[in-house]
Amino acid sequence: MSSTAKKCVVIGAGFSGSCSAWELVKAGHDVTVIDPVLPGLSTSYGNAGCISPTAVVPFSYPGVIRQIPRWLFSADGPLKVRWSDLPAVTPWLWKFWRSGSMEKVEAIAEAQNTLMTRVKADYDRILVETKAEWLRESRGHILLYDQRTHYERDAWQFALRKRLGQDCRELSLAELAELEPALAEGPNAAQRVALLDESWEHLVDPAEVVRSIAEAAFAAGAKWRQQRVTDLRRSENGPQLRLDGGETIDADEVIIATGVWSNKLTAPLGTHIPVGAKRGYHTMVHEPSATVSRPITLASRMFLFTPMRLGLRLAGTAEFAAIDARPDYRRAKILLKVARDYLPGLEGDSYSEWMGQRPMMPDSKPVIGPLPGQPGMWCAFGHGHYGLTQGPTTGRIIADLVSGRSPGLDLAPFAADRF
Repeated sequence: MSSTAKKCVVIGAGFSGSCSAWELVKAGHDVTVIDPVLPGLSTSYGNAGCISPTAVVPFSYPGVIRQIPRWLFSADGPLKVRWSDLPAVTPWLWKFWRSGSMEKVEAIAEAQNTLMTRVKADYDRILVETKAEWLRESRGHILLYDQRTHYERDAWQFALRKRLGQDCRELSLAELAELEPALAEGPNAAQRVALLDESWEHLVDPAEVVRSIAEAAFAAGAKWRQQRVTDLRRSENGPQLRLDGGETIDADEVIIATGVWSNKLTAPLGTHIPVGAKRGYHTMVHEPSATVSRPITLASRMFLFTPMRLGLRLAGTAEFAAIDARPDYRRAKILLKVARDYLPGLEGDSYSEWMGQRPMMPDSKPVIGPLPGQPGMWCAFGHGHYGLTQGPTTGRIIADLVSGRSPGLDLAPFAADRF
């Protein structure tokens, strides 16, 4: 190791943490990754698997509040709030609403675009370097509306994306049937509007990709500790971590990539970051009787299908609840019910259900950069729906910052203290 090598501890072994570990090892640093769960088996495990570089419009925007009551009171709606947990999530929902003015939406989209324009190159490189390229498919993505009025309601979003240099094209129903024959039937099939975005890609096994990246980092010299960090503080020598067994570890640099649990480490250091737990569920249909060849977003219902190695993954439902609340797998069963509206008669050899907690910021932007007032401590969390998409780019940025290099973009929009 060179004289400029630093002792780095990455807390968290999801997409952001594993990519950060790989990039730091490549940069010549001494790296330890700490997580109570094996790489890729927490929130990263069950996501929809989409690499979505054109997803820059935030989830809070003018008019979205008017749709929330309809979603909440619909039996198979895409959003639920645990009413018993409403007092705890209300401050986050207030910030979410405040982030949704058109002026803020445009600024958020522009900032996200600075990250998203780097995603393709960063993925190309990291998948080749870690021998995980075989787990990526490049077939694009179809956004499917039940009727044209639903598409017209979102037209402003496509106009905003076009101003940022992004584009997609409308498919005729004949083209849709040719690309995805299984979607040719079902209710209102003749009224649908389909858009093809060829920039999207997807991972056929997200957990295996994270594992491959982490294993490559370990093979290159990174160390693994399957433990929980219970405390992060500053000693006279720099950052110091305490593990659940009572051991303390000193470091030169600490990367906090702990998703919805990040405030347990940052708040005692004086920075409370409004990262919320936006729970997501999936149902995996193994050996499905009908499937698709690329990710399909049901834009009118806010659900998503992704073909994967182990079957067809149905994802997209959202739930706001306390971090330690038990899963409500009725949310996963709704996914299968909705899927059968579009893939009539969908059945599988077997089914599996999962719940994970997306680390969601009110303005839909991640937190990337220094922890205020704490030299040598860095944030790499809060990516919400786009941790998979932005993980490799986040890892490269973190390695640049730790190594004293400019990351080549303005990180102010992603600052930990922007709220």
